[in-house]
Amino acid sequence: MKRPISIFCASVLTLAGCSGGSEETDSSSSDASSITITTNPTMPTTTTSSSGTDSSTSNGSGNETDTATGTGGPVCTGDSECEGDLKCCIDGMIGAVPCNVGECTFDPSDCGEAVIEIPITTPNVMLVLDKSGSMVANQWDGDADPNTPDVTRWYSLFNVVEFIATEFNNSMNLGMVLYPSKKAKSEYNINACLVEATPDVPTAPTNGPTILASMPPENATSAQIAGGTPARAGMITAIDHLSGIMDGLPQFMILVTDGAANCSLEAADETQRFEVYDDALTQVVADAATNGIPTFVVGIDIQDVTSEAKQDGNPDSTNTFQKLNELAVAGGVPKNDPNEQFYNSQNQIELQDALTAIAQQVLPCVIDLNPVPKYPKFVEVTVDGVPYGAKQVTDCASEDGWKFVDDTYMQIQLCGQACADFQGSGNLDAQYKCPSSG
Repeated sequence: MKRPISIFCASVLTLAGCSGGSEETDSSSSDASSITITTNPTMPTTTTSSSGTDSSTSNGSGNETDTATGTGGPVCTGDSECEGDLKCCIDGMIGAVPCNVGECTFDPSDCGEAVIEIPITTPNVMLVLDKSGSMVANQWDGDADPNTPDVTRWYSLFNVVEFIATEFNNSMNLGMVLYPSKKAKSEYNINACLVEATPDVPTAPTNGPTILASMPPENATSAQIAGGTPARAGMITAIDHLSGIMDGLPQFMILVTDGAANCSLEAADETQRFEVYDDALTQVVADAATNGIPTFVVGIDIQDVTSEAKQDGNPDSTNTFQKLNELAVAGGVPKNDPNEQFYNSQNQIELQDALTAIAQQVLPCVIDLNPVPKYPKFVEVTVDGVPYGAKQVTDCASEDGWKFVDDTYMQIQLCGQACADFQGSGNLDAQYKCPSSG
């Protein structure tokens, strides 16, 4: 079973008990110590002390108290003598944290100064990109403005991949397969169908710059962008690569194309190679989804029409729109639209929107909390340095911030800009504050 996008493996680093009495209802009245949960996609869980030394703080009267062992709470001999949720320190330890014997204090697993490193599980995402000759032979609207010059489809694809590779560089392990390969030629023979057996760029963390450096440039011409549409061979290369990765991370493929797949691996002659649609592509995609590698399908300027039967290097009598709908369903993650189940785009803006929407599905904004907060009304959230405090949003569709998913308090949902910032950075801080600990 694939692990979820966010996996929390918590390890307490430093703790300082907090004192106080019964719970208050207004989180603004609490200035207690806090549990800080920090997500970091690049740092593993560690058990090393964040300071390396014992720290002391003033108790407000000029005396120093050891934050690792004392709270100055009421004297007790058992939990029944402590108010509210306070517990009695019997043997010098509450859980795994030192305390002053005979003092009432909060359980440090509920509140206290603790730093917990939570590594975010970043998915492996393979971009399978159409580099056929039609990507520069055909132009389209790049900015949804009819008064500006059209651009090649490749120009748009390069710029959108640049956006994805930059925006999500820290939260996805990206890789890339080009089909056909850079060696392919616009010839009516097997040279138009060449695909590398290994990815142009294997998946790896912070791989965006490598992908962009490996792509033909945005202003590439037919000298660099050439060949047929061997989508099945490109997908096989991507699947073989992802299947060989045993890191347990979630895996996805994003197939981008501007036409119908040809270059069948079983073609007996050139007519079968170029003029017949490669139906075997659908089964390859379906098998990958069954094995835990779903495919998002993105179309570039796809029209709901059936092609003519003529020798032109494109599959005859084929409705590419219908074929991509079938492919999206086989991939396991179709769009929620019964009429258009793949992510179609008619200009560069729509293409970017489509790929961004896919990236957001790969990186959901529902976050598991571990440990579950005992005092949920005192939880405060910060995303990528932006504090959203303890106040929850009421409408996640229109507000920026966060809220608990339900009354179990096991998950929070990030909303609006908070979600976008988390998806781009992978950085989240959640403070578990103690009630009335001032």
